Amino acid sequence: MPANSPDVFELLLQLLIILIPLGCGVSLIFGTIKKWPMLVDPPEKMWTYYSHSLLKKFFGKKFLIYYNYLLGCIFFSLGFYGLTVTLRKIYKVIIGN
Repeated sequence: MPANSPDVFELLLQLLIILIPLGCGVSLIFGTIKKWPMLVDPPEKMWTYYSHSLLKKFFGKKFLIYYNYLLGCIFFSLGFYGLTVTLRKIYKVIIGN
């Protein structure tokens, strides 16, 4: 194994970190499909400290739904890409190629 290649534990930690955006993307998409109130219809009195309320106040509820889908797809795509790269690295370390 080359001296600069990461060991399995570093890659497993990287894998755990990659699962965060993947989970956020799935939560945003699933929550929007299920019409979770904090994602699709947040209270307008929270606009000073909650970005979804601010977006709803300025652009409306329909924009917020599209925004959730877009952001969820971006997070999911980045997480999935990171997952495939990390799993490929883990495979190479375990197999030894």
